[in-house]
Amino acid sequence: AGGINAEYGRFGSSPGSFTSYDVDAENINPEERSVNTSLNKLNLSKQSEQRDKSISMEAQVITNSSLNNSAALNGAVAVPHPFSPPSLNGSTTVTDQDTVFTVLESLLGGSPAEKSGALVETLNLLKEDIINEENSYDLLSAILCCTEEEDTELVSKALKVLNKFLVYQPDHMQGHCEEVVTKIIKAKGSLQPPDLEQLYQLLIMIYKPEAILGLLLPMLQNEIYPVLLSVINLLYSTLKQNSPETQGSLETALPGLCAAVCMHCSHVETNVRKQSIFCLVELLLVFGTDKIDLLLESLTVSQKKLVYLYYNRHQRNAR
Repeated sequence: AGGINAEYGRFGSSPGSFTSYDVDAENINPEERSVNTSLNKLNLSKQSEQRDKSISMEAQVITNSSLNNSAALNGAVAVPHPFSPPSLNGSTTVTDQDTVFTVLESLLGGSPAEKSGALVETLNLLKEDIINEENSYDLLSAILCCTEEEDTELVSKALKVLNKFLVYQPDHMQGHCEEVVTKIIKAKGSLQPPDLEQLYQLLIMIYKPEAILGLLLPMLQNEIYPVLLSVINLLYSTLKQNSPETQGSLETALPGLCAAVCMHCSHVETNVRKQSIFCLVELLLVFGTDKIDLLLESLTVSQKKLVYLYYNRHQRNAR
C-alpha cells in the first residue's frame, strides 16, 4: 500500500473534474482506465511530429472562429485572412522583431478580435521557431494576461496557445512557476477536460510536483469555488505523478494537506467533494493506511467509508 504503481488504474476524466467516476457521494459507478506516467511523456514526445500540422490547423480554426464572430456582430460576411499587424501595414520589410513587437502590442492592448488574431500569430511564431530566450518571457506574460479576460472564448484560446507554448518552450519557462500556475488556475475560461489534463501534466513535468504542491496548499485553504475546483483538480493530477524523489516533500506537507482536503469533502459543490475524496484515495495509495488514517479523523463516518470504498476497489483491481 506504500507506493504508486503507475500501471494501476487511476481515476481519469469527467465533466468538471479529472475522474472517471461520474458520481456524487450517493451514486457510485466506477469506470477505470490505466495511466502510465512514462507512457504519457512518451506520447507527448511522439506528438511533437504532428504539432507543426496541428498548429497550422488550429491557427486557421481560431482565425475563422474569431472572424466569423466579429462579422456576425457587424452583420458582415467573414473572409479569413492572415494576421496583419496594423502598425506594419505599408512596410516593405517586416523583421521577426517587428512581428513579435506587434503581437505583444495586440495581446496587451488590442480589441478582442486583435487579441485573438495575435494568439493565432503566436502559434505561427512557435511553428517558425522565432521565439527565443530574449522574447519568450514577454510573450508568455502577454498570453497569461489574456487568461484574465472576461471573454471566456478568448481565455480558452489563450490556454490552448499556452499549452503549445509550454510544449515548445519548456527550457524558457523555468523560474516562472508561481506566475504560470496561478494564472492558469484562476483563468475565467477553460479547456475540455482531456486538454486541460494535458496542460496540467505539462506543468508538473516542467515545474516538478514539489514546487506545485507548495503553491497549492495555501490556495486550498483560501480560494473559493470555482477557483477551488481548479486547485483540487491540479492537486489530484500532481498526486498521481508522485515519485520516490518527491515523496519526502509531500510527506512533510501531509498534516496540512490532509486537513485542507478533508474540509472540502463537505463542500456544497459535488465536484469539489468528489475530487477531494479522490485526492485522499491517492494519498492512501502513496503512503498507506497507517500514515493517512490518523489524518482522516475530521471526516464523517460516511465520508471515510467512501474514501475506503474507492481505495479498496483500487487495491482489488490492481491485483
